[in-house]
Amino acid sequence: MALLGLLGPVGCGSGTRQDANPSGGSGGEVAESTTAAPTTTTTIKVYAPTAFDQTDALLAERVKAAGLAGGMVRLSRADGSIIHEKSIGSISGSTALSVASSTKWITAAVLMTFVDGGVIGLDDDISRWLPEFVSDKPSISARQLLDHTSGVRDNTCQGGGMSLAACVKAIASSARQFPAGSKFSYGNSDFLVIGRLVEVLGQSDFATIAKQRITGPLQMDATTWPGAPSMANSAFGVRVTVDDYGKFLSMVLHRGMVNGTKVLSEPAVAMMVSNQVAAYDTTKDFSVGITKIPRYGLGCWPDVLDEFGATVVVSGNGGMGLYPWVDYSTNTWGIIGVQDERGAQVAVPASQKVELEARAAIAR
Repeated sequence: MALLGLLGPVGCGSGTRQDANPSGGSGGEVAESTTAAPTTTTTIKVYAPTAFDQTDALLAERVKAAGLAGGMVRLSRADGSIIHEKSIGSISGSTALSVASSTKWITAAVLMTFVDGGVIGLDDDISRWLPEFVSDKPSISARQLLDHTSGVRDNTCQGGGMSLAACVKAIASSARQFPAGSKFSYGNSDFLVIGRLVEVLGQSDFATIAKQRITGPLQMDATTWPGAPSMANSAFGVRVTVDDYGKFLSMVLHRGMVNGTKVLSEPAVAMMVSNQVAAYDTTKDFSVGITKIPRYGLGCWPDVLDEFGATVVVSGNGGMGLYPWVDYSTNTWGIIGVQDERGAQVAVPASQKVELEARAAIAR
């Protein structure tokens, strides 16, 4: 299936999350004329010294309540200039963090490079490359794996040094939860299968391909995949720094471009951040109970939509509390950087509370 060329905030879906800034407005701005031509101005929002005090207080409260070694918040403009940054304890921008399902956004981007190249279509039957799925009726598509509507049973295959190839064969041999395309059910198996699909498409191990196509071009040099090369966990296994994840977010904010180089096409990014599950009742899924976001894209969560159903804010939150997001309404990105092992039910909402205040402070 060809991707759609979409400009600006993208997506379609129903409903919006209760949000600290539902209008998406940018608040009062102070203009600074920084251009050479007298008829052209660049407007840069200037913040009061106390603008992010509440964000910092919530971060400190979040770190203390969880008994964490530290945490940080980083907020950036599209041009790379830092709006605000606060580090607490031992966590800094260069600290490697296990980020759980924040892995999925990166994995989705890796697969989308093959879609961009015409090697695979989002709606192609994956059994063409993974014959262990040939008996599935209806067949499973790449899109259904990326948006958790495939029906594969959750089986993370983490014991006994199993390779990604063997793991996916085990997933394929398990009974389906439901026919592909009939329901939304968030799980890790979908993205383990995507990881193996990437290996077959790229004829190498997942970590190597991810570096060639995404983390290398973005200079995410500290990003690692424990278990590579045989079992780079493409669902929840990446270790990444705030510095590195910020480079990924900058690419998403710039719709696939980094320093004049195209890492992903604009339509690929548009598809990734769009709500893919508008036709499904997602409200009873455990993941939506945690995030309170009843929408899902391709490896990421469209947090906030505008009145036309276009994605305004998109995040890649993970079960250990990392909360990375892009806000197209303010042309910014941000990260709440923690490693919280209390479980997603606690870790995600705790970071989301800080994220909501940070976005509201940017918009005020």
